[in-house]
Amino acid sequence: MMPDELAALIVGHEVQHVIDLGWRHVTNGKLLVLSKSNGFDVFITEDGNLPYQQNLVGKKISVLVLRPETQTLPSLLALAPAILRSLTNLEPGSVIRVSA
Repeated sequence: MMPDELAALIVGHEVQHVIDLGWRHVTNGKLLVLSKSNGFDVFITEDGNLPYQQNLVGKKISVLVLRPETQTLPSLLALAPAILRSLTNLEPGSVIRVSA
Protein backbone atom coordinates (compact mmCIF):
# COMPACT_ATOMS: atom_id res chain seq x y z
CA MET A 1 0.00 0.00 0.00
CA MET A 2 1.35 3.40 -0.92
CA PRO A 3 1.60 5.38 2.31
CA ASP A 4 -0.27 8.68 2.42
CA GLU A 5 3.07 10.40 3.13
CA LEU A 6 4.44 9.19 -0.22
CA ALA A 7 1.24 9.99 -2.11
CA ALA A 8 1.42 13.55 -0.77
CA LEU A 9 4.88 13.95 -2.34
CA ILE A 10 3.62 13.03 -5.81
CA VAL A 11 2.68 16.66 -6.41
CA GLY A 12 0.65 17.49 -9.49
CA HIS A 13 -0.73 13.96 -9.88
CA GLU A 14 -3.84 12.25 -8.60
CA VAL A 15 -2.95 9.22 -6.49
CA GLN A 16 -5.53 6.57 -5.61
CA HIS A 17 -5.03 3.30 -3.78
CA VAL A 18 -6.69 0.05 -4.78
CA ILE A 19 -8.15 -0.29 -1.28
CA ASP A 20 -9.83 3.11 -1.52
CA LEU A 21 -11.28 2.13 -4.90
CA GLY A 22 -12.65 -1.19 -3.58
CA TRP A 23 -10.25 -3.22 -5.72
CA ARG A 24 -8.28 -4.84 -2.90
CA HIS A 25 -8.67 -8.47 -4.01
CA VAL A 26 -8.54 -7.86 -7.76
CA THR A 27 -5.71 -9.62 -9.62
CA ASN A 28 -2.95 -7.62 -11.33
CA GLY A 29 -4.22 -8.17 -14.88
CA LYS A 30 -7.69 -6.98 -13.99
CA LEU A 31 -6.23 -4.09 -11.97
CA LEU A 32 -4.42 -2.85 -15.06
CA VAL A 33 -7.62 -2.96 -17.12
CA LEU A 34 -9.70 -1.33 -14.37
CA SER A 35 -7.08 1.36 -13.84
CA LYS A 36 -6.99 2.36 -17.49
CA SER A 37 -10.77 2.15 -17.95
CA ASN A 38 -11.16 4.46 -14.95
CA GLY A 39 -8.89 7.11 -16.42
CA PHE A 40 -5.55 6.27 -14.82
CA ASP A 41 -2.42 6.53 -16.96
CA VAL A 42 0.05 4.93 -14.56
CA PHE A 43 -0.06 1.89 -12.28
CA ILE A 44 2.48 2.05 -9.42
CA THR A 45 3.48 -1.16 -7.68
CA GLU A 46 6.25 -2.78 -5.68
CA ASP A 47 5.53 -6.10 -7.41
CA GLY A 48 8.67 -6.58 -9.49
CA ASN A 49 7.15 -9.63 -11.17
CA LEU A 50 4.16 -7.78 -12.61
CA PRO A 51 5.89 -6.82 -15.90
CA TYR A 52 6.83 -10.47 -16.45
CA GLN A 53 3.42 -11.83 -15.49
CA GLN A 54 1.35 -9.39 -17.57
CA ASN A 55 1.56 -8.75 -21.29
CA LEU A 56 1.87 -4.98 -21.49
CA VAL A 57 2.31 -4.86 -25.26
CA GLY A 58 -0.34 -2.60 -26.71
CA LYS A 59 -1.56 -1.50 -23.28
CA LYS A 60 -2.26 2.19 -22.88
CA ILE A 61 -1.29 2.22 -19.20
CA SER A 62 2.29 2.55 -17.96
CA VAL A 63 3.75 0.78 -14.95
CA LEU A 64 6.18 2.12 -12.36
CA VAL A 65 7.81 -0.59 -10.27
CA LEU A 66 9.13 0.80 -6.99
CA ARG A 67 12.31 -0.81 -5.66
CA PRO A 68 13.15 0.88 -2.33
CA GLU A 69 16.31 -0.10 -0.44
CA THR A 70 14.16 -1.37 2.43
CA GLN A 71 10.46 -1.59 3.20
CA THR A 72 10.65 1.33 5.60
CA LEU A 73 8.79 4.60 5.18
CA PRO A 74 12.02 6.65 4.81
CA SER A 75 13.16 4.36 1.96
CA LEU A 76 9.85 4.77 0.16
CA LEU A 77 9.81 8.53 0.68
CA ALA A 78 13.33 8.74 -0.76
CA LEU A 79 11.91 7.49 -4.08
CA ALA A 80 9.56 10.49 -4.50
CA PRO A 81 11.94 12.62 -6.64
CA ALA A 82 12.68 9.67 -8.93
CA ILE A 83 8.97 8.87 -9.21
CA LEU A 84 8.22 12.45 -10.25
CA ARG A 85 11.00 12.39 -12.85
CA SER A 86 9.75 9.06 -14.19
CA LEU A 87 6.19 10.33 -14.52
CA THR A 88 7.33 13.04 -16.93
CA ASN A 89 9.02 10.52 -19.26
CA LEU A 90 6.47 7.73 -19.49
CA GLU A 91 5.26 6.33 -22.77
CA PRO A 92 1.99 4.38 -22.84
CA GLY A 93 2.66 0.71 -22.15
CA SER A 94 6.13 1.34 -20.75
CA VAL A 95 7.60 -0.14 -17.59
CA ILE A 96 10.02 1.88 -15.51
CA ARG A 97 11.78 0.59 -12.42
CA VAL A 98 12.34 3.27 -9.80
CA SER A 99 15.05 2.50 -7.29
CA ALA A 100 17.12 4.34 -4.75
